[in-house]
Amino acid sequence: MTCKNLIGTFMCICPPGMQRRPDGEGCMDLNECRAKPGICKDGRCDNTVGSYRCNCNDGFESSSTGTECIDNRKGYCYIEVLQTMCQQSSTNRNSVTKSECCCNTGRGWGSQCELCPLPGTVQYKRMCPLGPGYTTDGRDINECQVMPDMCLNGQCINTIGSYRCHCNVGYKTDFTSTSCVDMDECALSPKPCNFLCKNTEGSYLCSCPRGYSLQPDGKTCKDLDECSTKQHNCQFLCVNTIGGFTCKCPPGFTQHQTACIDNNECSAQNSGCGSRASCVNTPGSFNCECTKGFSLDNTGMECDDVDECGSNHRCQHGCQNMMGGFRCGCPQGYVQHYQWNQCVDENECQASTVCGAASCYNTLGSFKCVCPSGFDFEQGAGGCQDVNECSKGGNPCIYGCSNTDGGYLCGCPGGFYRAGQGHCMTGSGFSSQVEEGDEDDSLSHEACYECKINGGGKNKRHRRNADENELNQEPAVSMASIDTQASIPMNISLSSLHNKEPLLELLPALQPLEHHIRYVITHGNANEHFRLLERRDGKSVLRLGKRSPPAGSYRLEIASLRLFGPRRLHQLEEQHDSDYLQGVLGDALRIKLLIHLH
Repeated sequence: MTCKNLIGTFMCICPPGMQRRPDGEGCMDLNECRAKPGICKDGRCDNTVGSYRCNCNDGFESSSTGTECIDNRKGYCYIEVLQTMCQQSSTNRNSVTKSECCCNTGRGWGSQCELCPLPGTVQYKRMCPLGPGYTTDGRDINECQVMPDMCLNGQCINTIGSYRCHCNVGYKTDFTSTSCVDMDECALSPKPCNFLCKNTEGSYLCSCPRGYSLQPDGKTCKDLDECSTKQHNCQFLCVNTIGGFTCKCPPGFTQHQTACIDNNECSAQNSGCGSRASCVNTPGSFNCECTKGFSLDNTGMECDDVDECGSNHRCQHGCQNMMGGFRCGCPQGYVQHYQWNQCVDENECQASTVCGAASCYNTLGSFKCVCPSGFDFEQGAGGCQDVNECSKGGNPCIYGCSNTDGGYLCGCPGGFYRAGQGHCMTGSGFSSQVEEGDEDDSLSHEACYECKINGGGKNKRHRRNADENELNQEPAVSMASIDTQASIPMNISLSSLHNKEPLLELLPALQPLEHHIRYVITHGNANEHFRLLERRDGKSVLRLGKRSPPAGSYRLEIASLRLFGPRRLHQLEEQHDSDYLQGVLGDALRIKLLIHLH
């Protein structure tokens, strides 16, 4: 304890670690552990007489004075911290102490990412009392070991309190000598390249202008022969030059940059071809060409006529040479086309008198006179003449035939009446429907029949015939007809049918239909009150069925069915025409009966 004199009095002063007694008489020990809370951070404070000592935790060691705990824990050092999060990409994988990290260039340390104090703060001065480059206890920090990537593109060399970089070739240190930056070799003097220089990261590249190639040394350039190496775009001829090339064109072409444009010799007024020849431009030249019928002479410029008739002209009816072509003669029935060298059909029908009253149809090389059905063309008569179908050898009827203008009518045996063309029928109670056939206007409209064009067919066989005179003399043949377009009424007493008398009889009147036709009931016989049977004599008869009908009215429809087999049809077509039945038989029979039973 020391004494300090004051004006009129004095004061006792205690040494560090001691404090004045309350009565002012003397000094006593100061308990720093109580007076300064947190004095031994990272350890436990033990008071001593006039001082104190820090008993440090694991990972910490006491300083030389024993009044502080120095952090000796090992952990990773992070250069970059983003929002209190240490970035793994900037970590150093060498374990170092916190002061080695934070008193260098670190921003975070340890597995818990403990943030380093900022330089200039009290915490930083406490951790780094000697400043950057030194640990808390004053040891030099080996920056090259703490941060191995401190000198990228170079070698790190540690110094007391700092470090410096020894850079690789192509790099140089910055003004602090603590990092390596790229060296721009192209800015050096002299330049490393003879022609073009391009700086790259840590190096440089030499290149040559167009027309030159870089040599193996990577620095010098030599002229490139574009013509021999085929590095040109000349259309025809290439000529090499220093640093480039030029293009040339052959005769007949005009140079346009690297392309050769063909000279159109035919565009000139005097192309060199004669008056009959046409000029055809070709690449670099031209040709003279002749039209069909001409050929080039020896000079290749003029066209001479070709005599086609002197060679293989293929004309069957004579040949006539013409300038630039030829004409062939034409056979009878053909004429020469007015424009083309070919024969065309002569239309004889343009002369109205060639067929007279008949219709004229032109054919290739000829013509044909055509008459309506039932008429034949006769040149001597000057027109169409009626065909007598009832003549001997051509009669198609079984019982009698009556020739008409353009057709014929088949008669029926006595007691029967004509029903359409080619069918006969008789029955009870419909005599009022009969029309006598003595006069033309009494004939049914079904009596008209269309025969084939220009007359009959081939191989006509003998038929039973009767001309009109014979019909008038033979009462057994009837020409009376029934109107089949209207319903035929039949009034029949059931008592008259006890002896099984037929209601109706049908038979064919045309020879081709004989034994080749069948009559059937098509409508109105749902209850089978009637039946239609064919007898041996060729007649088909309508009788009452097994279930006799009661008195009343009944409507029946009866039709004819042709029964020609393929063999019989072929025989008829061989004897007559390919469509014989179509012309001879006409329409099938269809009649409607209105039967009144009482």
